[in-house]
This record gives sequence, C-alpha cells and structure tokens, in this order.
Amino acid sequence: MFYFILLGLRKVIYHCSAFSPRVKKAVMGSYKNQFSDNAKYLYLHWQQTHFIRAIWISGDPQLVSALKKRGFEAYHRRSLLGLFHCLTAKFYFYNSYIGDINQYLAKGAVKVNLWHGSPLKKIEFDIESGPLSNTYKTDSWSENLKCSLKFHQQYIKPDLMLSPSPLMDQLFSSAFRLQASALYRSGNPRTDYYRRYPTQRTSIQKMMKHKFSKVIVYAPTWSDTLAYAEGKEVNRYEQAFDWEMLSQHLQVNNQLFLIRLHPNEAHLAGKFDQYSNILDISHWQDIYSTMHEIDLLITDQSSLCIDFLTYQTPTLFYVPEQATASVADDITEAQGENKQNIQSQREMYDYVDALPIFGNDSSAKVFSFEALLMKLEESDSFYVSAKHSEQYKQLSNLFWSEGDNDCHYSDAFEVIEKQINHLSGNTDIGELPQHSAVKSHIP
Repeated sequence: MFYFILLGLRKVIYHCSAFSPRVKKAVMGSYKNQFSDNAKYLYLHWQQTHFIRAIWISGDPQLVSALKKRGFEAYHRRSLLGLFHCLTAKFYFYNSYIGDINQYLAKGAVKVNLWHGSPLKKIEFDIESGPLSNTYKTDSWSENLKCSLKFHQQYIKPDLMLSPSPLMDQLFSSAFRLQASALYRSGNPRTDYYRRYPTQRTSIQKMMKHKFSKVIVYAPTWSDTLAYAEGKEVNRYEQAFDWEMLSQHLQVNNQLFLIRLHPNEAHLAGKFDQYSNILDISHWQDIYSTMHEIDLLITDQSSLCIDFLTYQTPTLFYVPEQATASVADDITEAQGENKQNIQSQREMYDYVDALPIFGNDSSAKVFSFEALLMKLEESDSFYVSAKHSEQYKQLSNLFWSEGDNDCHYSDAFEVIEKQINHLSGNTDIGELPQHSAVKSHIP
C-alpha cells in the first residue's frame, strides 16, 4: 500500500510541475545518463549555432564535468540548478523517456521524443510478448491505472516526434498512441549531423594507426532480458563465435572487427578484444562519426541497419541458432525449466518478413559461425552488387523520405527549429512538413 502511495505522490508532483512558468530554453538528456544518439547531436548542433539555450541534464557527474570543460552548459539531474532548469524549461528533448532528463518535472513542457531507433522489433504499446509486454499490455482499466503509476514515464505521451517516412508515421502513431499531427517529417539528428558537419567525422584508420582493407562492425540488438544459469549470467556471444578462429581470419585478411553491444549488454564484450584485430567499442558514445568508414554491418535485428542505409553499407544478418539453443540448454539444465520460460523474445513487426534484404527469405542471413566466416571470405559481402542495388534503394525509399516524391524532406535541425519558433510565437517560419493523416505504407 505504501508503495502505491509513493507512486501516486510521484504523479502529483508531475502534474504540479505544470504550474511552473517556463521560458524558451531546452533541457536535453539520454538513456543511462549517456551522451549519445539524437539528443547528443541536436545539443552539439545548438552549441555551434546558439539557436536556443541548450542544457544537458545527466545523473553522471563525470559526464557533466566533461561537458562543462568543453564550455557547454550541463547540470546534474539532482542539483539545484538541474532541478531549476528542468522545472522552467519550455522544451524537453530526449532519446527514450522523459526520465532521460527528469520524469517528475516535465508536465507543462513541450516534450519531444527523438527516439533512438527505427523499429524492426515491436516497441512500446505495440509489444505483445516478452518481458516488456507486462509494462504495456493491460486487460482492464484498473490494470492500466496500475501500470501508469508503476511505469510512469513510459505512459507519458510525447507532444512531438520526428518521422523519416510514411512507414514510420504508422509505426510511431501506433506504438506511442499519437495523432498524425504530432509527427513531423524529417531525418534524425544522428543521421543528419555529419551531413552538416562532415569535417567532424572520425577516422578509424587514423585512430588505429593502421590501414585495414575492410572494417566490420558487429552490432546485435538487445535481447530484452539477460539469461541466467545457476545464478550466473549466460554470455550468448561466447557460444555464437569462435573468437580465436575469427581473429586468425581477420589477421590473414587485414580486417578489423568492431564489437558494438547494446548498452544493457555492453559488459559482455570486454573479454573479446583481447584477440588481435577485434576491438570492443561498446563503451563508445555511439558510432555515427565513423559510419562512413564501415564496410560491412553484421547484426541480428538491430535497427542500426536502417541508419546504415544512408551510406548504402551492406548488411549481413547473423542469427546463431546453435548458440541460442545452447543458452537454452544451459538454463534448462540448471533450473529445470522449460526452454520457453527463459524469456520469450519480443516479436518483429509483421512488415519485416516481406522486406528485401531484411526479410526472412534472404541470402543475407546466416545461422552458424561457419557460414558467417564463409561470408567474410567472400569479397561480394563488402559491397552492394548491381543485383542488390535496387533492393537497397527500395529499403531507402521505405525508411527515409528522401526517396519519396510525395513528401517534402527537411533535415532534423531545420524542422525542430521551425517548430520551436512556431511554439514560441514566431509564425514567419514557412510551411512545416506535418502529416494530416496516417495511412498504411506497410508492404
């Protein structure tokens, strides 16, 4: 009972924050107190253009200190100044939830969810299976009320979202329960930033002080829940790769293999960069400054493959069935449970199966380490052939509005700044690329 009283008090504080006067400034933040993704690049852009006072909020004192040393404005989430700016800022820009900044003081602010991916797996209120379904799937008003109290920030709708294509309009509208009027056509700050500032890109070759013939990045998606056996976490990547054999292959072919695990699994990658030509970059803020030098993306379901479409980088999908079964066997033996109880995975959106390259019927998918190694030995894996060029173009047109003749394309910074001016009373801003209706664009 006391627990729900506290949850209710949190709601009261949130709604009371609506009475605070708010001024034209932006507070910004990212998940797990990182300096990453869309919010990071929008913040960096405004540090250079001074369009609006932009303030970074984080629970990491070292990050706050580092940003201040660069001459940027940043505050700890629980500091007096941090609380003050969260309570008085007119605009919230975040990558996941308002808790990236402050989940208690956002009522009354314009909440702009910059969302950190383009969904292949179901997200938010579209989730029907897996552990996250308990957050969103309710069967009665009482369960809905209970979840809205327990999962406060997940139930707060954003006021605005960016959507790069009609397909994303439909998915975001459903997943975040938004009207079409809340969606604005544009790219994302993370993909548009280096178009504006190409000289700020980072060279992996210079960083490593070696010229590799090919640079490969392995970026699997998060598996929702971590698997445990006998109280110990099961590292699925140990079974998915023969790291010694992979290292030998990379050395012979002068290739560099970068490991980029999801922040929730980043601790699992540390032991693998002991091998030559294998580098763990899971601790990097992100990889967008280096994407122009990546020759091949290997993933399973990560939406990073959609961002790589802007560079026409080939993608290889590695879904190691044997490793998945091995993890299941470990847990079943240790706990005496049925394999289905490990944790059912969050399902993919229905449209994914029919996609070229990304769909189920694709030659770009491999299911064993041996098959993966064979792909890495084929030169065709490292460029988009004429045969597949049209398929990659179809994907680009589907996920990015640049190839859609029916849509006006503006980069993220232009669209966001027009909307800020509009909401701040400056109406001389031209036409905003807004949507009057959400139509089905799922193939």
